[in-house]
Amino acid sequence: MKKFDYGVILIERLKVAERAYLDAKSVAKEHGLPTAYMEKVAQELRRAGWLEARRGIGGGYKLIKKDLEISELINFFERPYNICPITRMQK
Repeated sequence: MKKFDYGVILIERLKVAERAYLDAKSVAKEHGLPTAYMEKVAQELRRAGWLEARRGIGGGYKLIKKDLEISELINFFERPYNICPITRMQK
């Protein structure tokens, strides 16, 4: 899996949670993924302005950019030629 995949999982889980804060580590555990890597992806999305973070009990991440398009995640995490299966095979 790549950062893009982790980003999609996290964003989709946060969309379901709506206004609640979710811990990236719990999302990773829920999907059987490495928690440190999910946290790294969450931090990148926070710095991009898509997530809000809160520390402490009841903290975690909350989606603040509700109209986030999958194409924005693709452009953020991947170069377009890495997504296309044809160009991916040519490497």
